[in-house]
Amino acid sequence: MLNMTKKIAFVLLFISGAVFTGCSSDEKENENVVVDTATLKTFKDVTFSLDAEEGFDAGRFFSTETGKSYKKAQIDAATLPKIDIAFYGGSFSLNFFTTPNDAEYGIAKGTTTDFINDIKDQFTIDKFNKLEKGEDLNGLTITNDGNSFPDSKLPLVVLFKNAAGKKGVIYVKSVHRVGSNPRIVTDIKIQK
Repeated sequence: MLNMTKKIAFVLLFISGAVFTGCSSDEKENENVVVDTATLKTFKDVTFSLDAEEGFDAGRFFSTETGKSYKKAQIDAATLPKIDIAFYGGSFSLNFFTTPNDAEYGIAKGTTTDFINDIKDQFTIDKFNKLEKGEDLNGLTITNDGNSFPDSKLPLVVLFKNAAGKKGVIYVKSVHRVGSNPRIVTDIKIQK
């Protein structure tokens, strides 16, 4: 009977340890879910801060190379050339993606990326959802439009071409201005 009690105690201890270990990692990495196909990378639920001071969880910069979001203070000399998306959300009526080397909203010596924030009918959310091959973006002409978009236009898509010549699409799914961590939530697809 004593032997059986020891076995039960051991099993319970093992289960408790497994549960404790599985629940102890509450750290949230600043990485996004990446779906990697042969010619297209997809990033799901990437957030960009609507707070210019980046005082909450989300940052204003993203690297399609590393698949991570960054706050300006987190960007060092090694990370800087990998940042290819910057975002500015000034108000309900003024949101835009901009080149990381933007003199006012970017980072000195950052890379250059062109954005079309107001694409009209050139690309749709339906096309974004069906996009599976990087080659399908080859025919797009992407030059910086200098436009912005209001919260009321969401959801929408934004086109971009980074310094390496890779073209991509950002699907801006939602905006969250009320409460803590003001942010927009996006999915991103870019050519490999």
